[in-house]
Amino acid sequence: MSHDKKMLDREAVRSVIQQWNANRLDLFALSEPDENLLFHGVMRFYFQDAGQKVATKCIRVASDATVTDVIDTLIEKFRPDMRMLSVPNYALYEVHANGEERRLNADEKPLLVQLNWHIDDREGRFLLKNIDQKTTPIEQTDLNFKRKLSKREKKEQKKKDKMAKLSSDPPTSNGSHLGLGNGIGGSSGSAHMNGTAGGSGGDGSDAVAGKLYTELPETSFTRSISNPEAVMRRRRQQKLEKKLQQFRSRDGGPDTGGTLKIYGESLCQDVPYKTLLLSIRDCAQAVVREMLTKYGLEKADPLHYCLVQVG
Repeated sequence: MSHDKKMLDREAVRSVIQQWNANRLDLFALSEPDENLLFHGVMRFYFQDAGQKVATKCIRVASDATVTDVIDTLIEKFRPDMRMLSVPNYALYEVHANGEERRLNADEKPLLVQLNWHIDDREGRFLLKNIDQKTTPIEQTDLNFKRKLSKREKKEQKKKDKMAKLSSDPPTSNGSHLGLGNGIGGSSGSAHMNGTAGGSGGDGSDAVAGKLYTELPETSFTRSISNPEAVMRRRRQQKLEKKLQQFRSRDGGPDTGGTLKIYGESLCQDVPYKTLLLSIRDCAQAVVREMLTKYGLEKADPLHYCLVQVG
C-alpha cells in the first residue's frame, strides 16, 4: 500500500471513529487509528446460559480481533469452568431492539461490526449463546418484576402513555376514507391496512433479541449512545427532510403530496392508525413497508399485507 493511499485510508477511518465517538459515552469511545489502521475500544457483551438470567461484561477489543478471538475471551470472563469437561459450541449474535438478529461469522471483527452502527445511529447488542440451546420463554414471574423507574424514565413513560391514548381516540373524518391532499399540508386521507401481525417472522419464544431486551431493557447502564433523545430527533429530522425532497419536481418547484391516515388496528389495537407523509409517487408496496416499520414489524413480509379502501 502506497504512503498516500494509507494516509487517505487512515483519514477515512479517523472520520468514521469521530462520528462514532460524537454520540457515544466516553467508556465506549474508540482510539485513534495507528499507522497500520488498527484501533481499539471497550465493548459490552451479553451472555445467556440455560435457565440463567442474562449477564453482561465489558472488555477491551482490538479492531483486528475476530469473533473466534472474542468468544475465547468471553468464555473465560463469563464462566471459567466452561473449559472443564465438555465445552459447548458458542456463537456470537448481533441483536437489535426491533427484533433483528444475526449470527456473526467466525472471521468477522466485532469492533468493526459495531462501528458500522454509526451509519444510522442505531443501538445494538452482542450476545454470546450456545447455538444448541434455544432461548426459552420468559417466566411469568420475570414479567411481573418491575425495576423502580427513575424520575426521567417516569416522565418518558407518562409521555408514551399520553401519546398512546391520543392515538387510540376515534378520528373524525368526512366522505371517503381514502384520499391524498394536493400539496404539503393539504387535505389528508385515510385507508385500512389488512394483514396478519403474526407474519413478522420467527417463533417469538425462540427469538434471541426478544428475551435479551425484555430481561435487560435499555437504560443508562446498558446503552452506549450518550444522547439518545438528540439522536432520535436528528434521525426524525433527516427522514423528514429526505421525504420533503421527494415532493420537489424536476424543475425545482413544489410537487404534489400530503398526509395519508392508514388504519392498522389489525396490527395493534392500542394504536389503531398511523399518519404517513407521502408523495404521489409512493406505491402501495412502499406504503405497506413503511406502515410495518411504524408498527415495529420490520421483519414482516410486505406481501402478507395489503391496503384496503373503505368508504
